[in-house]
Amino acid sequence: MTNARFSTTRWTLVGDSASSDLDLRSRALEELCGAYWAPLYSYLRRRGRSPGRAADLVQGLFHGLLARDGIGTVERAGGRFRSWLLTSLQNHERDERDRDGAAKRGGGAPVLSIDMDEGERRYQLVAADDADPDVVFERAWAREVLDQAREALCEESIGRGQGDLFRTLEGTLDGDVDQAERAGLAERLGRSPVAVRVAIHRLRQRYREHILRLVRETLGEEEDAGDELEALLTAVSRKSGDRS
Repeated sequence: MTNARFSTTRWTLVGDSASSDLDLRSRALEELCGAYWAPLYSYLRRRGRSPGRAADLVQGLFHGLLARDGIGTVERAGGRFRSWLLTSLQNHERDERDRDGAAKRGGGAPVLSIDMDEGERRYQLVAADDADPDVVFERAWAREVLDQAREALCEESIGRGQGDLFRTLEGTLDGDVDQAERAGLAERLGRSPVAVRVAIHRLRQRYREHILRLVRETLGEEEDAGDELEALLTAVSRKSGDRS
C-alpha cells in the first residue's frame, strides 16, 4: 500500500497548508501531523507531561495551526522545519499552561488521533533517565526520518518486484554483515555470497539517498543536508548521559 507521506515534499506540504482551499490545507496538515507528531510527543513526555497531556498538547498545536493558518507562515529560507515546529510547540504549551487545552479547542474533531500506546512505544525508544528533552526530541526526529526512509525503500523495492529481497536484507541496513551472515543470507535467497554483497551495498546506498531526500525536505535553503544528517545520526547514537 502506498504511503502518502512520500508523495509530496515537506515544504510543498507547508505551502499547501496555507492554501485558501480548506480541504487541501487539511490534507497537508494531516500529513505533516502524521509524520512528525511522535518527536513532539516524546519531547513533552521527557518534560514530565503525562501521556494524556502530551497527546492533548500535540493535538492542540496542530489544531491551532490549522485554525489560524499558522504553519503557512514558516518560510523555507528560515532554517530547519523541525526547529520551527518545536518552537511552535513550546509557544503553544506556554499559552496553554493555565488553561484546559481540550476545552479551549471546543467542538470539531482533532486534526489527528494519537495512539498513546504507540506514542509510549516510540518514546521509550529514545528516552533515557538523564536525557535532556531537546536531546530526546532530536533523537525521536532522527528515528522518524530513518523509519520513513526505510518505509520508502520498502515500497520502492516492492514496486520493483523485489519485496522478498528487501525483507530478507532489511536487517543489514544499520549494521555490518560478516562473511558467515552473508553466506546464510545467500542460501536463503538462492544467490551467491558475492551477489548478496552487491545487493546489500545497493540497498544501503538507496537507503542513504532516501534519508538525504527526507532531510533536505525539512531544511531551509541555506542549510547543509550533510550537516543536518550528521547531527541527526549523532542524536540517534548518543548514549545515555552524553549531552555533548
